Amino acid sequence: MYTFMAVIALTTSISTANLSQNPTWLNDYGAARERVSVVHKPMAVFVGSGQEGWGKVLKDGALDPALKRLLADKYVCLYLDTETATGRALATSFEVATRGLIISDRTGASQAYSLSGTLTKVELVQALEKYADAGRDVRSTETVVREAPATSRPVTVSYPTTYAPQYQYPQQYRVVPSYYTTGST
Repeated sequence: MYTFMAVIALTTSISTANLSQNPTWLNDYGAARERVSVVHKPMAVFVGSGQEGWGKVLKDGALDPALKRLLADKYVCLYLDTETATGRALATSFEVATRGLIISDRTGASQAYSLSGTLTKVELVQALEKYADAGRDVRSTETVVREAPATSRPVTVSYPTTYAPQYQYPQQYRVVPSYYTTGST
């Protein structure tokens, strides 16, 4: 009987330990914003495609246990799947092409970090640790663009073929100095 109780207790503690190491991935932006307001943690928005697309933001593999623990402890995690219409629309509004990461402040109202593209595990850890401080005030967004956003269009600048400025001065400024009109030297 005691062995059975010990096995249940051990299984429960192992499963609880595994749950605390894995972040809870939300798919609804509204629910994530509500969660941020309740727990006062920054939001980490991963943009990708397909099943477990949040891992595709990394150049060098999937999220390791230390990254998962950092996300679970310090962030509200949101995954935007660009294969869905809602995910694609939100990714476009965040100006992220196909993959990326957006980190908000503790209120969820301001962006602290915005990445369009992929990054290494070292870069991800640095960004997550930098913005994990729930008391950090966000005054500007650190923006990294490695992939052009889907909404960007090439800028076309056209110049006129001839440029002849037409200056129109009011009459009171068209004064001719007196030494031109008197003929005296």
